[in-house]
Amino acid sequence: MTGGRERGSDIRQMAESQLSELQNMRVLLEEARGLSRNLAYHRKTRLEARLGEALEEVDRQIEELRSARG
Repeated sequence: MTGGRERGSDIRQMAESQLSELQNMRVLLEEARGLSRNLAYHRKTRLEARLGEALEEVDRQIEELRSARG
């Protein structure tokens, strides 16, 4: 019977680890967005669009993990 509890604990730990990694990724993406301000306009626009997409995806995954936890 403890095997089920251990698996549940392992799954929670894995979800917490994924959540932490996603939150770290989000911080790095925000930093990249700030650094992009020094780029030429056409490159900046393209990069900001891609960063925005990546941030939206990371936010979606964070919310998904939080929903699965609670």
